[in-house]
Amino acid sequence: MDGEAYVRQAYEAILQGDFELALNGFQQAIAAEPNNASYYYKGSVTCARSGKLPLAMAYALKALELAPEDPTYVLHYRTIKAKQLISDARFRLQAAAPNMELCIEELKEATRLDPLSVEAYLLLGVVYRLRRDYRSSLAYLREAEALEPQSEEVRRLLREVRAERRRSIKQQYTNPNPKRNR
Repeated sequence: MDGEAYVRQAYEAILQGDFELALNGFQQAIAAEPNNASYYYKGSVTCARSGKLPLAMAYALKALELAPEDPTYVLHYRTIKAKQLISDARFRLQAAAPNMELCIEELKEATRLDPLSVEAYLLLGVVYRLRRDYRSSLAYLREAEALEPQSEEVRRLLREVRAERRRSIKQQYTNPNPKRNR
C-alpha cells in the first residue's frame, strides 16, 4: 500500500474517534514515504489533539525540516512549540517552590509563537497574580478575555484580581496605627 492509502485509513479512524488507530495509519504512511512532509504534519496534528506533545513536536520538526518554506508547517510548529512551553510552565507551577521567572519567560515565548493562545495569556495572568503584580495580571487577563470573550473562567479571574488589587490599594492608604481622638 502507498502512503495515501494509509492516510485515508487514518482519516477514517479519526472519523470513528479512534485516534490511536489514526496515529498508526500516519506512522505507516511515514514508513511508506519517509520524505513526505505532509504525512509528518498530519501525524503531528493528530498527536497534538491526542495530548502527545513530544511526538507532535518531533513530527512537526520533521515536516519543517523536509519543507522549511511551507507556511503551514512553520505555523504548525510554532503552535506546537507554544503548547509545549505552556505545558512546561503548568508543570513548573505545580512545584512546591515554582520558578516564577522561568514560567513567565516560557509563557511570554508561547504568546510570541502563538499570539492567539488564550491559555498562555490566562496563565501569565495567574502567575502575575501569584506575584501580587496586579497590573500585569489584569493586562494579561484582558488579553485572554479579548481572545475569548465568552470564557467564564477569564471573567471570574478578572473579578478576583480586580478585588485583590482594590484591597491592596486600600491597605496601602490605610494607616495601620491610627491616632485616637482624645
